[in-house]
Amino acid sequence: MIEKIQRTNYSLTDFMQIALSENAAMERVLAVSMPDMMIFRKHASPMAAIMNMPFVALAPVLDDARDWKSIVEGLTHSAKVDQLSFAMPLIDRVTANDIFHYNKDYVKLLMDVMHMSLLAVPLLGLSFELAAYLKSVPIGQLETAIAKIKFPLFRWRFSDKNFWQEYSANFLTEESVGHYLMQTSPVRSGDLPYQTVWTSLRIDRVTKEVYARAMMKQGCRSSTASNLFDIHPTKTRLIYKEYHGVKSPSGNNPTSLTWYVDQPVRRVQASMYTWLYRSVLRSGGNVPEALIATNDLMAKTFGKNLLISADRGNHLTRRMARDSLLRTGPCRSCGTHYILANGEDKIELEHKFTCPGCQLTLTTKFQAAKRKVKS
Repeated sequence: MIEKIQRTNYSLTDFMQIALSENAAMERVLAVSMPDMMIFRKHASPMAAIMNMPFVALAPVLDDARDWKSIVEGLTHSAKVDQLSFAMPLIDRVTANDIFHYNKDYVKLLMDVMHMSLLAVPLLGLSFELAAYLKSVPIGQLETAIAKIKFPLFRWRFSDKNFWQEYSANFLTEESVGHYLMQTSPVRSGDLPYQTVWTSLRIDRVTKEVYARAMMKQGCRSSTASNLFDIHPTKTRLIYKEYHGVKSPSGNNPTSLTWYVDQPVRRVQASMYTWLYRSVLRSGGNVPEALIATNDLMAKTFGKNLLISADRGNHLTRRMARDSLLRTGPCRSCGTHYILANGEDKIELEHKFTCPGCQLTLTTKFQAAKRKVKS
């Protein structure tokens, strides 16, 4: 699935560049200019950082389920559909044919991811309402409906001026890309559920072991898995060694809450973890499914620079469900939801909080801070 997202990122942006080179007025629909696309192609390193992420680099031009419904059900077109149709310049037959085929590819990707992943909404940059509607429509009916559409159903996702400044300066990092992904998503973590508790789950013994194995394969300590799933410690230690070839680390589990907010890179990763975890809960997943899916996507996103281990992710989400010493709040500049401290040691107020993305503290000159000891 991740490879399909990455291939689609490349193919759709290739089409966008070709379409813009033939008719600059396509910018009105694609939300990106030809000069910006030239900058995008010029810098290989930040382009790879964007395109190889396990997230779609495009967003739907129709972001409301009612717009899609007007197309699929043959109703009077919505104002947004009429607006986009009017914004389209005159194009030749080849470009029109390309739009049809790339629209089919884009919609097929949406449907595939929505049916395969509990993290489809953040991966695709959709709202839950739009995802639910599209998922309810048979793919054949969708393809028939979009055959009549003359404009691209996708646009460039990142429009913030800071994005292009960082991009052209080769300053993009995994964390700054994470910031822009959260910023451009219609789903904010503070609006999502987070108080689902383990005690409300009814999980049989076999399923518990499956979950425990998955989490330990992701690096979760055997002691954490033993406590979470009520499995004998001897068994979880054997499972951990089976996967990693060494004994499970000993020592204290994470306890500090200020750790998640005392450095910009930690705050971004912790905020992104929370956003993804809560998205799985909103999609109908249970707590262990949310942890496992989030751990997997975080590892694919941040790779060797991942700071939020499986143990830290479990600690973070459980504490936020239990008390309010950490909470989420919007940046006063861009509105993106971040984790804020709310304890005796540190209190951060929303009306005074500016996120690391807007402060530009995630660029490459701050990489040294990110490489500090993780605990």
